[in-house]
Amino acid sequence: MMENKTVQTSRQTTESTHGSDSEYTYQTAGIRERHGYVPVWLILVCVGLLVWSGYYLWTYWTPPLG
Repeated sequence: MMENKTVQTSRQTTESTHGSDSEYTYQTAGIRERHGYVPVWLILVCVGLLVWSGYYLWTYWTPPLG
């Protein structure tokens, strides 16, 4: 049976106005892992989905008045 093994990745440290950021690179895949930000469009999509879900719940899940 195969075991999961931890692979040592290269580590680069940079200084910025927000403090120290660490960037990890997975050598076998070439993927970089770092701290990032959430784009504004994605925040707007999430807010839109929350508003739509409230509308949907109110419109289709409340009993009719009368």
